[in-house]
Amino acid sequence: MSASWPSEPYVLRRVLAALVAVACLATLPASSSARVRGGAIDSVGSVRRISVSEHGVIIERAGSADTSDWSGDRWSNRRGGRIRTHVHTGVLEIDDGGTGIVRIWSDAHVPPGKVVDGDVVAVFGNVTVEGAVSGNVVAVLGSVHLKPGAKVEGDCVSIGGVLDQAPGVTINGESVQLGFSPFTWGLPGISVLLFAIVAGWLVSMFVGWIFVLLFPTGMLRVATVVERRPAASFFLGLLSVPGFFVAVVLLCITVIGIPLGILLPMVYVVIGYLGQLAATCVLGARLSRRSLVNGLMSPLFVGTLFVAILLGTGAALMGGSSIARPASLFLLLSGLLLLLGLGTLGTGAFLLSRFGTRPREMVWHGHVTPVPGAMPGPIPPPITT
Repeated sequence: MSASWPSEPYVLRRVLAALVAVACLATLPASSSARVRGGAIDSVGSVRRISVSEHGVIIERAGSADTSDWSGDRWSNRRGGRIRTHVHTGVLEIDDGGTGIVRIWSDAHVPPGKVVDGDVVAVFGNVTVEGAVSGNVVAVLGSVHLKPGAKVEGDCVSIGGVLDQAPGVTINGESVQLGFSPFTWGLPGISVLLFAIVAGWLVSMFVGWIFVLLFPTGMLRVATVVERRPAASFFLGLLSVPGFFVAVVLLCITVIGIPLGILLPMVYVVIGYLGQLAATCVLGARLSRRSLVNGLMSPLFVGTLFVAILLGTGAALMGGSSIARPASLFLLLSGLLLLLGLGTLGTGAFLLSRFGTRPREMVWHGHVTPVPGAMPGPIPPPITT
């Protein structure tokens, strides 16, 4: 396995060309498309094909053998180029005269006995090769599967996926696998993500239970600061990141401060994690419409479960159809951004609460139990000491 990119920049040009084609499709009207005459655009007729080549973007009108080629600032007529666009499914497939295949939001497949004279590229999709490819095989945010008997004259590249190579496969170029993790787990990516999500949820629940049991008042005060001052907590959490690095540098340049500089990263991680758990309690309290004074474990369970379901759904959709992959990417990014935001809020709230010592009026006295015969109403605030 090699960790370098293919030497030819042609693959990158094809990926960029495919993205240009997507932009062109987005600018076309739904019911009709543009016809070019002397530099003017007439929305009459429909576009049958759009081809992307090294000469530009080729648009073929329905009922005509001519195409309109836009390259730079000029338009010209030319023939050739084949593209199949599945607008109703959001799939773009480019097959320009047998010189290669580029697909976006879809899988690329080379069946047995077929020879592709060019590159095979899939963006947000997987590439499966059972035949022969004279160029490179590239999967961006997808995996490359080489079946027995497959032959690739160029390089095989998988970015954000795995490179599955069966026995008897011939690769004359380089084999490149660039994943999001420096380790190869030997399991499918979806299984690893789901296991990590479930494990992270269980660890968060266990650690949260330990700290709520040991420091209930401190966790309640940090969560209260998150609830009362979210903007100040968020901005202070953002400022704590550069402040942390400055403090480490200042401590390490002095002999006396070196031990503190070594311990500070661990302290900062603990503060961020505890603050994230406290902010997750606030999220769970909002979702379940419960008060924090009634207990922190139930809101913590709801909040961590919400984040786990968000990430787990995104991970499960990774193995679905081409239409499900954009939803998978959206859910995964949303879950990660939510975790990052909760961590930032919690870190700032932990600092604003002076490490869980403010506000002093918030004191944990156990669960609030209803008095027999009392009228139902809002839960009273905690007792002030």
